[in-house]
Amino acid sequence: MTKPSLQQSRFFSIALLTTALLSFIFLTACSDDKSGKESKFLPVPDKTQADKKTDEDLLNRRVESVLNEGLSSKEGQQEAPRASKARPPNSGKEPMLMLDKTLKPLGEVVYHSDKLDYYECKGVVAPWFLELVVAEMNYFNELAELHFVDPKTCIVTFATEKSLTPGRISLQLFENAKQFDRCIRNEECPVFRTVNFVPNRKALYRSYFLSEISRKLIQHHCVTDTGKWHKDQTCYTVD
Repeated sequence: MTKPSLQQSRFFSIALLTTALLSFIFLTACSDDKSGKESKFLPVPDKTQADKKTDEDLLNRRVESVLNEGLSSKEGQQEAPRASKARPPNSGKEPMLMLDKTLKPLGEVVYHSDKLDYYECKGVVAPWFLELVVAEMNYFNELAELHFVDPKTCIVTFATEKSLTPGRISLQLFENAKQFDRCIRNEECPVFRTVNFVPNRKALYRSYFLSEISRKLIQHHCVTDTGKWHKDQTCYTVD
C-alpha cells in the first residue's frame, strides 16, 4: 500500500475542516431557530406579590369625577344642567371592584355567552363607585340627548378567552329592566351604554361608550382617576 502524497494529505485536511465548519454552522442555525420558535410560546409568568399589591392599590385609590371638571365648564352648565347637579362620592370604604386572585369579578356568573360572563353589580361594584359611574354616564347621556340610566339595571361583564380583549372588565348600564333583558338575553341593543375599566400606570381609567343605532350615534369619553375628561377618545389611546 502506497503512502498518500503531500497533496492528498492537504486535500483530506481541508475536507475535514470544511465538514466540521459546516456542521457547526448547521447546529448553530438549528439552535437559534429552535430558541426563536420556543420564545413565542413561553408561559406568561405568574404575578409577583408586588404586581398583586399594585392591582389592589388601583382598586383602593381615591378617584375624582368628571363632574368636578364639568361643573366649571360652560358645556356642563348649559348643556347638561340636570346631570351636573349630581354630587357623587370620590371614595368609600370598599374597593371600587371586588375581584378574586385571578382578577375576575368576585361573584357567581348569572349569565354566559361565548365572549362574556355576566355578574350582578351588587357585591362586585362598590355602591359609592357605582354612584360615581352612573353620574358620569348620565352626564354624557344628557350631552348626547339620551335617556338617563338606572343604577338598579346594571351588569358587570368579564371578557372570556374567545373575546378580542380577554380579561377586560366592563359595566353595562340601562334605562330600565325591559331594555336590560332585551339587550342581554336577546342581544338586541338599539341603545347601548358601557364603561370599560382600563389600567393606566398606577391608576384605573374609565372608558365610556355610548351608541344609538337609529341616530347612528357613537361616542367615546375617557375619564382619568383625577377626573380629567378626554372627549371623543377611548382610554386605550390616552397616555
